Amino acid sequence: MAGLVALFEMQVSPKQEAAKEEKQKIFAFKSDRVQFFTVKTPEKILTFERVYATKGGKSSWEMKLPVQAHASQASVDFLLDRLATGKSDRTINITAAQLPEFGLDQPQATVTVKLDNQETHRLVLGKTDFSGRFLYAQANPAEAPPQNLAQNLPVLLVPFDFKNATQRPLSEWKKAEEPKTDKLQKPSPTPSPENK
Repeated sequence: MAGLVALFEMQVSPKQEAAKEEKQKIFAFKSDRVQFFTVKTPEKILTFERVYATKGGKSSWEMKLPVQAHASQASVDFLLDRLATGKSDRTINITAAQLPEFGLDQPQATVTVKLDNQETHRLVLGKTDFSGRFLYAQANPAEAPPQNLAQNLPVLLVPFDFKNATQRPLSEWKKAEEPKTDKLQKPSPTPSPENK
């Protein structure tokens, strides 16, 4: 009997843990596969596109809307990392009629990503939960609101840092400008006591 228990714990239990872990992941893509993404909030719509260097094949991000600018790599990486590795604390089922209670009828942010295989994923962020540690969210919800208000919908509890990743001021999405230096300007020599 002890041998069967040990065998179960060594072979079956880790597989169940891995399956449980996978169920908690919000999305199953890697951040380097994202080619385009949009962050839509009630105040603004931001769009970003991955661009590749002609030499070396390295990529960077360009903001396309509301202005064209080089994007802040840190801000983009923070959001894409949350999307690719983020996990849901738990899933609850609500009816379509309850969407306003969770802030999902008028979300605080909607992030849409397009992958290199043209696949699209969407994360809709609603209100903060009662503990203040999580946000209510929907992963890949239907585009149109459900007609049947009694229809059950899965709602995820995602980490609060998704709010920080999406609710940035526009200036934080832009790459910081390099300080301009005048190469012709040389420091003026300071007189030393010996030169006087």
